[in-house]
Amino acid sequence: MEPLVQQTNGHIKELTPEEARALFDQEARQHFGMSGQAFIVAWEAGQFDHDPDQPDLINLIMMLPTVKALFE
Repeated sequence: MEPLVQQTNGHIKELTPEEARALFDQEARQHFGMSGQAFIVAWEAGQFDHDPDQPDLINLIMMLPTVKALFE
């Protein structure tokens, strides 16, 4: 699995799987008030279907292919 990348001060930092999981969890908690695992369950249950174009939601969805297996 390829790591997520995070741009910092003009440089790209590759994240370890643990860092990727922590970042996803942090973003889910900050923007949706739930853990990363709870976000994945809610997403798969269709709980965000009413407004799928939210920028914060799109950012998390883009991370799903990389982090989903880290929460299993």
